[in-house]
Amino acid sequence: MRMPRMKARGPLRFLPGRRGDSDPLRRFFKGWKALIPMAIGLGIAAWMFASSWNSPVDASGTTQGDLLRGFTWSGRATAGVLLAMGCVLLRDFSYIYRLRVLSEGTMNWRQCFDGVVLWELASAITPSAAGGSTVAVLIFNRQGMPMGRSLSVVFVASMLDELFYLVAVPVALAAVVLLGGQVFPDVEGLAAWGNASIPVFFWTAYGLIAAFTTLVWWGIVRSPERAAALMVRVVDWGPARRWKPKMVRWGEELVLAGAAMRGASRGFWWKAFGATAASWTGRFLTLNAVLLIFFASVPHAAVLGRQLVMWLTLLFSPTPGSSGFAELALPAFLGDLTGPGFLVAVAVVWRLFTYVPYLVVGFLVLPGWLVRTGKTRRRRRGTPATPPPASA
Repeated sequence: MRMPRMKARGPLRFLPGRRGDSDPLRRFFKGWKALIPMAIGLGIAAWMFASSWNSPVDASGTTQGDLLRGFTWSGRATAGVLLAMGCVLLRDFSYIYRLRVLSEGTMNWRQCFDGVVLWELASAITPSAAGGSTVAVLIFNRQGMPMGRSLSVVFVASMLDELFYLVAVPVALAAVVLLGGQVFPDVEGLAAWGNASIPVFFWTAYGLIAAFTTLVWWGIVRSPERAAALMVRVVDWGPARRWKPKMVRWGEELVLAGAAMRGASRGFWWKAFGATAASWTGRFLTLNAVLLIFFASVPHAAVLGRQLVMWLTLLFSPTPGSSGFAELALPAFLGDLTGPGFLVAVAVVWRLFTYVPYLVVGFLVLPGWLVRTGKTRRRRRGTPATPPPASA
């Protein structure tokens, strides 16, 4: 006897898969995908605490457990928490404002908020090497933005992110050197590529980011016509030809969006890049603020420089949102700056500020967003939300 298929009710009704569901976003955003990175992160954190609990962290024999048992809350810790919260808000509001700028006002503030939250959620449940950009294109398209325009907005946003990184690296690393700090940690095996050291790996990846940024600028801003033609050629063979009409339409939309980007004023670009810089500054300073909770003295410039190196290393993590890898990498990258004490706790609190909220808020926003955008999409297609009543 076949058991009846149960329907989920309440705000999580979208989580179970639906047979024949053709909506790619419903298929992508499954609740169980949030459990995987959380399980990995919690498992790694528990292992780190267990393995280091009785390990001495200084010459006097003080252990990690002794430090945590003796930790007392202070005004500095309160300030650290408030600063971390402020950095998170700065990061998120700047992203929302940037999306409003890049969409040239075609997306309202609510749509920009939803778009950023869901883009962050997509990034949190996909491997860092893949990122959530592909899903972001579908998110903006579902909110009413033409596909070509969605492609251009996502690629330009990514280009601005990489451009900020390309500018920030030499500035931050120069500051570290001038202050007498060490740019790269002594952890040769942590992020090696073959037999290469961290500096070789880092500068190679830095060059690849520069090449990617140049390519996106050429394809979206400088010559979108050639990029559109390349998109069509990619599917102009065998079975892939069935995608050709859709790719032609997306290419035409990309050309229109690229022309708008190319003709944008300097004010447009300064606003977009300024918001990008503010967001990434908030992202990186969050860790500095968390360190203040546990340490009386923090070498802020050196910590920022190490984060720039660590961020590039985490891009190659195979786990969703670098879960597990980030917790392991942070003590390795900062241990010689602050000492090993408290760094396991710092890693956990840091992820509570910079990762877990996007899983929680994302899955809270998602159900209502799917309903609202589904209705809007049906109206655009001229399809009624419910079958019309039968005539008498």
